Amino acid sequence: MPYRPVERIVTVEFDRDPRRKKEYEVRITPEQAVIRHGDTIVWDVQGLTPAQADKISFGHFDLIEPAARVTSGKSGLLPPKAKGLLDKVAGVTPPKKGVKAANRRYVAVLEAKPAELGFYKYDIMFDGHTIVDPDVEIRGPRY
Repeated sequence: MPYRPVERIVTVEFDRDPRRKKEYEVRITPEQAVIRHGDTIVWDVQGLTPAQADKISFGHFDLIEPAARVTSGKSGLLPPKAKGLLDKVAGVTPPKKGVKAANRRYVAVLEAKPAELGFYKYDIMFDGHTIVDPDVEIRGPRY
């Protein structure tokens, strides 16, 4: 049975520090996301005002460690050329109108179809400036 791509949800929670009124603790769950080739990453941004959440974006995917693979050629076994993920930026989509404030979710989506397999660092940005750089691992599909 072939693998059916799914949505992998990564929660990005901004929690205001009660001791420091202007600081937020950022929690990313899971800390290192593992997705399969063809899956879609859905970031669920929580804990920000609508004006702040509109300025959050995701992007700058850097391949830091490609998957262990080789290709066979005339010269024997060689490492494949890494394509990496295109430098995509996923903008945040606001919640639907009429949703109660407690249930609002700001969602950004990125498909992993064109991605080279391996470990990536990516940026969570506020108004174009990087604030956090978590990891994601993209694995091959299960056959």
